[in-house]
Amino acid sequence: MRALTEYIFHYLCALKLKDPDKIDLIYKATLKLVKDNGLAALNMAAIGKEAKLGMGTIYVYFKSKEELINSLFHQLKRMNTERIYSTVTPDAPFRVNMKELFDNYIMNRVDYFEEHFFVEQCSNSHFMDAESRQLDEEAFHGVFGLLERGKKELLVKDMDNAILTAHMMGSANELVTLCMKQQMEITKTFLDEAFTLCWDSIKR
Repeated sequence: MRALTEYIFHYLCALKLKDPDKIDLIYKATLKLVKDNGLAALNMAAIGKEAKLGMGTIYVYFKSKEELINSLFHQLKRMNTERIYSTVTPDAPFRVNMKELFDNYIMNRVDYFEEHFFVEQCSNSHFMDAESRQLDEEAFHGVFGLLERGKKELLVKDMDNAILTAHMMGSANELVTLCMKQQMEITKTFLDEAFTLCWDSIKR
């Protein structure tokens, strides 16, 4: 009984001493490893080595790889979603909001490539817990709502929102891949032309 009490005491002390800087190191190491080797190859030993932290320290912060993956996913998904929707406003014309959403999505993929890559890997993995899956689904509520408005205003094809969104995201993803492979500068003209092609394919 005394041993159990001491264990609980030391465990609670460890929780109180959690250092945000160490969590940041663990997150950064995880992002780099997933970018280099993929999510399936990720393991706690490699994370500890990349972060230059002992395994005991790693397990103080995250008791398993799954817990770490979901914790990082929650943070990045919220941040990415906020950035993508940041300039979308209810009183703006529909097409203006769609352009803002399209541009923000592309720039977020480019500026935060590691984060976006990690989130995409997680979305298609078995590591996601119920809360992560719900968060992933909720991120589409904004664009689905916007598309419904476009349908009511007779501006967008009357098709399933998931299909319309997948089409737009697929187009944006391919454009980002092209730019990164060819080291192309993403200019205003590039974004305008890219959106015009996308808009012409979904408008009524």
